[in-house]
Amino acid sequence: MIAEQVADVFHTGPDTVAGRFLRTFWQPVARARDLQTGQAVPVQIMNEWITLYRGQSGTAHAVAFRCAHRGTQLSVGWVEDDCIRCRYHGWMYDASGQCVEQPGEDAGFASRVRIRSYPTQEYMGLIFAYLGEGEPPPIKRFPDFENDPRLTVGPTQPWPCNYFNRIDNALDPLHVAFTHQEALSRAGRTNHLGWRKSGTAISAEETEYGLCATVTMDGEYSSTLHFHMPNINQLGSEAPGDDGKAKEGASPWGDRLFWRVPIDDENCTSYLVGIMNAPAGEGARRLVEPTGISPNEMSENVLAGKLSVEQVPTTYTQRDMFWVEDYVAQVGQGAQNRSNERLGRRDMGVLALRKVWERELHAVAEGKPLKQWESTGGLRSVW
Repeated sequence: MIAEQVADVFHTGPDTVAGRFLRTFWQPVARARDLQTGQAVPVQIMNEWITLYRGQSGTAHAVAFRCAHRGTQLSVGWVEDDCIRCRYHGWMYDASGQCVEQPGEDAGFASRVRIRSYPTQEYMGLIFAYLGEGEPPPIKRFPDFENDPRLTVGPTQPWPCNYFNRIDNALDPLHVAFTHQEALSRAGRTNHLGWRKSGTAISAEETEYGLCATVTMDGEYSSTLHFHMPNINQLGSEAPGDDGKAKEGASPWGDRLFWRVPIDDENCTSYLVGIMNAPAGEGARRLVEPTGISPNEMSENVLAGKLSVEQVPTTYTQRDMFWVEDYVAQVGQGAQNRSNERLGRRDMGVLALRKVWERELHAVAEGKPLKQWESTGGLRSVW
């Protein structure tokens, strides 16, 4: 029974082993700039709905999805001071989930009603919530990013696939030579296509923060990737072409962090924070935020056979091309079914990541202590 539960990394509801594991970490639930003062929104994360709102003080709060009275969705109500009032009969809750007002009811009734609340904090332009039990741990910090004045929060990436499709890709750098050949060719970065050669190898090791994967080509060092447990991918700068010059439409992104967060078992969202290696202004914003046909819509057209990746308009930036190429590969996997996989020696990073996850889920299932993953700075993810 435990073996089956541990093998199931794909289901993340509150009663699943993987869901319980992910809930021991702070998880992003929104970009800070997307939640205005006085605004309340519904958020689905790990198969669970919550109400996220920003009080008049400017602080973001998260409470249960429904009113305890008749079950109405709280996000359709009103934010008053740092409380939220239900639209159905006016019951009001403070940020701790305590009911503080019930129009027309007996005094003392409200004090006996409480809904669940979730600790929140803002960090690097994202709103994080802790959905686990007990006191939350310290949030994982990234000092190299938080102290950089060029820090930028990118667009969220909602994709119709399981979050583990995206996590599995984190320590699989050798896919770049195939999946991203069009984007790389357009940017004049043909050196990475050499990773196709049989002399290219990958190794991976566990670290105090997660895992590190290293690519070597013909015995020489080539690239390094970092993964922060449980679901944070760190990527290096999107470098210029082989001639050292940035190409037309090249991405301005430097080092980046991606949180791969489950929405439900068929959908996930990625939150991006990174360093911008481009001047501020409209040109840089164009390279950060998609315009026109969205990368998701373009990707769905590719998956439907309406066009090929090579036919994606050349007006697409390097970042958008990478988005499309990753989307068609990872969403194109469909639902995960590992019994049909045939892994080889180039999958060492994937296997190492799964081994760590399996060990941690065993600990959750058996009630044993989990590894305490550290916040680490000074990492360079070079590719």
